[in-house]
Amino acid sequence: MRSLLAIGLIGLLFVAGLDAAKKAKKGNDWDELESLLEDIDEDKKTVKTQPKEKEPHVKRPRPNQEKKVPEKSPCEDHVCGWGKECVVDKKGEPTCECIAKCPELDGDPMDKVCANNNETFVSLCDLYRERCLCKKKSSDCEKHSHAKVHLEYLGECKQLEECTTEHMAQFPERMSDWLFQVMRELKKRRELHKLEWEELLQEAEADDDKKHVYPVIWKFCDLDVKPHDKEVSHHELIPITAPVIPMESCIKPFLEGCDTDNNGAISIKEWGKCLGLKDGEIQERC
Repeated sequence: MRSLLAIGLIGLLFVAGLDAAKKAKKGNDWDELESLLEDIDEDKKTVKTQPKEKEPHVKRPRPNQEKKVPEKSPCEDHVCGWGKECVVDKKGEPTCECIAKCPELDGDPMDKVCANNNETFVSLCDLYRERCLCKKKSSDCEKHSHAKVHLEYLGECKQLEECTTEHMAQFPERMSDWLFQVMRELKKRRELHKLEWEELLQEAEADDDKKHVYPVIWKFCDLDVKPHDKEVSHHELIPITAPVIPMESCIKPFLEGCDTDNNGAISIKEWGKCLGLKDGEIQERC
């Protein structure tokens, strides 16, 4: 009973972690909305200062006059990492700089993050902004050692439960059960994003053997995104470890141990065997 409860709680925490990540993006969306509203207000002021005309003035286009197309910002399709923002340099080229200011948050405890040096930061943005500033040796850097900090887990730093040998031995089965629960929750929320996974989940719900196979393969594919190279790097593990470590301290050492050849990445075969799948059950579906 305790094991099932733990699986359910971890599943909910993982989904909550996804929500927290989405919430972190709200600041940028709000900034864009505020900018749009300011533009609208300026337009209104301009209209008020114009003299009234008895008849509406219709501006007719001149012959061969081309309609001006708004210029695309060089930063529009330029992606920068966490804690950075795109700016246009003197040559008109997009470049990534440390973000000038992180979005203001509403004080939710889950906005805080714990870094790998066991130091709590106000937000994910603040952590990586500080890392960026320190790597560039900026005078705004608070500690030079912050040049090597990265996200460990979501929430304030705390004393984690010890990861025992017994917990590690139980982990493959517990994790596959948990991934099954996460898949079901994401399907309810219409966030599974692929019809094939929904169909496989339906099969798994009717077959206990598949219940411990398909969720494991789904999660590998879900993590293998940046880059999509049929391997999961230690960096790509962060989206699954960061929300869960506060409740399940074994997850990071367990998953890092799946990299049996110590090449810094986990293949689908390593992932499947690590989580208890047989050779015939490990399938390439990404």
